[in-house]
Amino acid sequence: MMFAMAQALPLSVEFKQGETAASLASRLTRKNGAPRVITFSSDVGLTYLGITNGEPDDVVRLASLAGCSAVDLRHGTPQLTSPGWLQLGAETIKFTAFNRTALKACPECLREATKSTDAAHFGVWQLTSVRTCKRHGCYLVPMPKARSNKDTFDFMHLCDQYDPILSEPANESDLKLENYLRDRIENGPGSSWLDKLPFHVAAQTCEGFGLLLTQGASFKRDDATPAQWARAGSAGFDVLRKGPDAVRRKLKEIQEAHPVDNTLYRTRYRVFFEWLRHRDDDPAFDVIRDLVRDFIFKNFPIAEGAIVLGRPCPEQYVHSLSTARSRYGVSGWQLARRLEAMGLATRNTSGRGFVLKRYVSTEVINDIVTDSDALLNAGETASKLGIERFMLTKLTNAGLISKYFADKNAYPHYHPREIERFLAVLRDLIAAKVSGKAYLDIPSASHRLRIPTERVVEIILRNRIALAASDPDAVQFPEFQVALEDLKEIIARDHEGTIRPARAAEILGLNIRTIRGLLDQNFLKPKQVTELQTGRKRRYVCAKSMERFRERYISVVELSNQSGRLPGAEAVIRLDQGLKPLPLGTRCRLIFRRDDVL
Repeated sequence: MMFAMAQALPLSVEFKQGETAASLASRLTRKNGAPRVITFSSDVGLTYLGITNGEPDDVVRLASLAGCSAVDLRHGTPQLTSPGWLQLGAETIKFTAFNRTALKACPECLREATKSTDAAHFGVWQLTSVRTCKRHGCYLVPMPKARSNKDTFDFMHLCDQYDPILSEPANESDLKLENYLRDRIENGPGSSWLDKLPFHVAAQTCEGFGLLLTQGASFKRDDATPAQWARAGSAGFDVLRKGPDAVRRKLKEIQEAHPVDNTLYRTRYRVFFEWLRHRDDDPAFDVIRDLVRDFIFKNFPIAEGAIVLGRPCPEQYVHSLSTARSRYGVSGWQLARRLEAMGLATRNTSGRGFVLKRYVSTEVINDIVTDSDALLNAGETASKLGIERFMLTKLTNAGLISKYFADKNAYPHYHPREIERFLAVLRDLIAAKVSGKAYLDIPSASHRLRIPTERVVEIILRNRIALAASDPDAVQFPEFQVALEDLKEIIARDHEGTIRPARAAEILGLNIRTIRGLLDQNFLKPKQVTELQTGRKRRYVCAKSMERFRERYISVVELSNQSGRLPGAEAVIRLDQGLKPLPLGTRCRLIFRRDDVL
């Protein structure tokens, strides 16, 4: 209904910025001696429902009666724009973000009201996630319940029944979410991921997720105090404002803070997950639901087809020991021992079983199952290498060939990949035979020198002694031959797992100054050795540390050999890429970490 512009009432009140039309009408009612807002509205040509729902015509007419700005009055009044949605300030907000049946107010504002018409109610106080008075910094308190639902918004009527209540001050650090929501109402949302969420989704998700972070998974939402809600909102806001990846990281942190056992996601995230489940009738929460569901699918052993937050799992991404055993039919002890070797499982305190450090991806389980099908026993492995089983045992005990299951009590199995690795290391030493030198296969050479075969192999590999083979693709151990003269020379100066610095430089393709720098900086492990010939103590290089060094680092010379560029050009290119060489000092060769380069 349209009315002619009304003149201001003779008896009026001062409008307070941010108060609602219902609050202003209630104060005018009291000022003009009317008993209730509903009767006052009828007397001045307004509708009570129009005032409480922010109907534009009623708000404009009320502003005229009060002599205030209609624009300012509409700004603080929740205005029903469509079923279930209200406009407040610069935001259109779903009704679920409001509490319009039980008003809250600031006890300090009520205490300071010197006249009965001074106390005003503000639109933002109707939002469930706004819990404090911006002016006084204290928590809002509930107003008495109206005797009739027609008096719910008659604030003066509620003040008549109000008994002063003490309210604790709020910590500023707990008001991050509330300040963010107030800013959205005043200025509208920004462009971040959180800003793009509907107002009620952003507010309620921050609080629901924050309760999990601040109170733990088993906390009951109904038990939360206003201060706990505010603290939770700030904690949730700190995470959500950084985007969806930050939410995933926090969910992962919570998962990893607990041991892997039979309790799954419902227990880990109960207070948050249960809250989200009860939002399944609101599609606006789909972005949060999809994020959480996808995380659960990919981080917990959810069976294919199992329903989580209303959707079936498309495939199983990770496994526990029990789900892997039941799905793949793989031996439990083989699976557990292999996972232990990979650092993904540990023995439990009793020593009889295994505990996962984290759930294992389907890809890893598939690899283990595939490997298990390809395993060879000791006899098959020895036959493939062309040696006797006792020789395989010696090579294994010396660490030259690794069993698939590292457990000393496990029956010896070998993977063809490990056999190929061992042969490839020997093939890498193949060079043309030198005329005039006598060559023997390695077992025969060890017999001639009366040194165990595994010890001879260690010396060959450690000192990179050249080998010969009639076929460069040799596939059995006896096919590799060594010059007896070379072997005798190296053995004469081999010092129990150490290598002379000059020989180390030759093996690694570096100069002696670089070797000394690596020893000084502990990239190579030094060892004091008393030379047999001279009796002098000298610093030698630990052979094991050389092996580790070759695995972790690469020199600019080796890089240039791979790329075909000159070492100087290679160095300039790598330095321009921002790669940092090892700090070895001047006149040393440049050496980079393999992980940085490759």
